[in-house]
Amino acid sequence: MIEIFKRFTFEAAHQLSDYPEIHGHSYSVEVRCQGPVRDGYVIREDVMCAAVDNVRQQLDHRMLNPIIETPTSENIAVWIWEQLVDHMPLSEVRVWRESVGFGAIYRGPAEDRKTA
Repeated sequence: MIEIFKRFTFEAAHQLSDYPEIHGHSYSVEVRCQGPVRDGYVIREDVMCAAVDNVRQQLDHRMLNPIIETPTSENIAVWIWEQLVDHMPLSEVRVWRESVGFGAIYRGPAEDRKTA
């Protein structure tokens, strides 16, 4: 098994119930895929990049509340997973806010995870 990843950034604003003032962050995201190598790839780079760029365009310079209910780092990671899971063999999505050094890692729904 090999794990590959694609990183991207986006700028966005949100409003949370415990911090009701609208404010923005610089977000970094790392999308990871894992699987066997077939024809030299886990997933072709152009396929992965196109799917990830589509997600980035939906979030970049946007107000997140109309897109993601309660747009915390945790919910942003889940939302990104849901947008990409049908397009690639995801293993995890990492989201962090650059200014505060806080983030979240989502590895998919519990029923999709293999137990050791």
